[in-house]
Formats: sequence, C-alpha cells, structure tokens
Amino acid sequence: MRRLALLLVAALVPAATAAAHVAIKPARAPAGAEARLTFEVPNERPDAATRRIVIQTPPGVTSVTGLALQGWKLTTRPPGMNVRRATLTAPRGRELTGEERGRFRLRVGLPRRAGATLTFKVLQTYDSGEIVRWLGPQGTSEPAPKLRLTAARDPAPAADQAAPTETKPTETEPVQDESKDSNEDGGFPIWAGIGLILLSAVAGSALARRRNRRRLERHDFGRHD
Repeated sequence: MRRLALLLVAALVPAATAAAHVAIKPARAPAGAEARLTFEVPNERPDAATRRIVIQTPPGVTSVTGLALQGWKLTTRPPGMNVRRATLTAPRGRELTGEERGRFRLRVGLPRRAGATLTFKVLQTYDSGEIVRWLGPQGTSEPAPKLRLTAARDPAPAADQAAPTETKPTETEPVQDESKDSNEDGGFPIWAGIGLILLSAVAGSALARRRNRRRLERHDFGRHD
C-alpha cells in the first residue's frame, strides 16, 4: 500500500511540474495587430526568487511596450522598433517568490503572417544564479510559449470613407430647339419680320396701283360721259 502511494506521488509530481510553465494569454492574436499579451511566469523554486526574465522575440515583431509590469522595469534591444529582446528586471523586494506566478502585460506589434505560430523563447533567472531556459518544444519540461496568428482584422471605416448612400438617378432635361424656345417665350423670329415687311410693301404697292387705276378709270369714264 505504501509503495502504491509513493508511485502515485512520483507520477503526479512531474505532471504538476510540467503544467507550471511560461505561457502567453491569450494564445491567439490577429496578425499585424498591436496585441495586448500577458506573459505568465511561475516561480518554481521554493528557496529562490525570480529576479529577471528575458524574452527573445521572434522575427517580425515590431515593438514591445509595457502596460502592467507589477513594478518591474522593461528594457528592449534595440530600443524602439524591430525589437529582438525584451528584459524584465525586478527591483529589490518585488521578485517572484514561493509559488508566486508573475503576470506581465505587454503590448506587442505582431507581424502580418496570418496562420503562423510565433515562438517566444524565455530565460528565467533566479537570485541563486540558476537560469531556466524555456526554449523547448511543446511536451517537454521547459517548453517555449507560443502565439498563433489569426486573420488580420479589417480596420473600421473612417468618417470620410463612409459607405456611399443610394441616390436616385436625376432626370435630364431634354435639349430644346432654340428656334422653338424663341417662339414659346414670345420672341419674334427675324425671318418672320422680314417676311411681313416684304408682304406689307407688296400689299402697299398693289393697293397704290389699284387706287391709281381706279382714279384713271374714273377719269376716263368722266371724259366719255
């Protein structure tokens, strides 16, 4: 019975040790985003304290900035863009001790590689001088934390790029004949005026000839009488 209990303890201790490892939460983030990631690091040495955490960022990470660091100091190399390494250092009295689990919230600029899995290698340094290297694949005792890149999110439409509203087609006015417009507006066409003038002249001439003819006829009738 005692031997069975020892075997159960021996089987459970490695499982518990393997479960306590460095993790990134959430485990997925959109490609190309400025993701807010929490790096969780457990203190696994009851007689030592974690005083430094070095994160080696995978290629394509553009920036690393601190959001909630539990009082720890963040430095990046190189500083600014295209960060290759981020170091978290605990001030005196703020180290991780006992079974404490540090949670460090960072803003990380991710590469645009949807579907890719990024591996963040971590070095954990204790005040005893021991360094735990979280570099291995999943399933080992010291696996490196990984992050899966999902499809990039579409940016929200800007105010000046709002969706076009449906507009009704405008009715175009038919092209009008200028000559017709002049008649409809009450104008008098030039050619009609000229025609009336000529017609009046002809009529006046004919009327004058007719009057002269009547006068001559009257005169001739008077002479014959």
